[in-house]
Amino acid sequence: MITTILGDHRHFHSAWQIDHAITAKSGGTVYGCYRQAVRELHKRWRGLRGLYAERVKLAADCDQAQGVQRCEVRLQAVEADHVIADTEREFLQFWGQAIACRRAMGLADDQPMPEDMRDRLEGEFWEYQIRSMAAVDFITTGRLSRNTVEILAATKGGQRQRLVSAILDPQAHDTLIAWYFSHEPELPEPVQVLPGSPREAIECASRILSEPPANGITAGWLSSPAENSVSG
Repeated sequence: MITTILGDHRHFHSAWQIDHAITAKSGGTVYGCYRQAVRELHKRWRGLRGLYAERVKLAADCDQAQGVQRCEVRLQAVEADHVIADTEREFLQFWGQAIACRRAMGLADDQPMPEDMRDRLEGEFWEYQIRSMAAVDFITTGRLSRNTVEILAATKGGQRQRLVSAILDPQAHDTLIAWYFSHEPELPEPVQVLPGSPREAIECASRILSEPPANGITAGWLSSPAENSVSG
């Protein structure tokens, strides 16, 4: 019974939190959602590199330990497996978001984003963000915050004209608030990435994104289960 209950524990975010409370909340536009998904994906990838290395070290320590110390190391290894599994789950969810966003923006899976496209979408993202910040200010305090005013003042040209018209005109406040609550974040349905083994996806990404380890350990060790020994 206790193992079943403890097995229901998740260290990190649910899929709903990842989609809505992280990516959609911070993103807003398709590009904004892609931007956030990539940021979160990179964090998990960096974290997993350290977790995999620590897991290999624990396996080696467990082989050398005896008695009570061996039990302690074994429990640490079990906990590490749970943390790795949850981090991998998050990694795959953000990866699926990123793929879906790229396709929604018309990018092929292996096509780098052109810089002129990035610049254009970045401008549209921040225009959306400033409008959203202003709407939240009016809803929560009835006036613009200093941060919103300073960011608005940093814009120029047509972008500034559009934002000033939408934000500074008192007659437009109700329209701005209505827009904020009626506009749904443009996060497409995440792609299901490699429904088989999550660790195969991590290994694939690590091979592509990282240099070969200096100590000569092959990429296969990244997905080794707890009982596997370290190969030199």
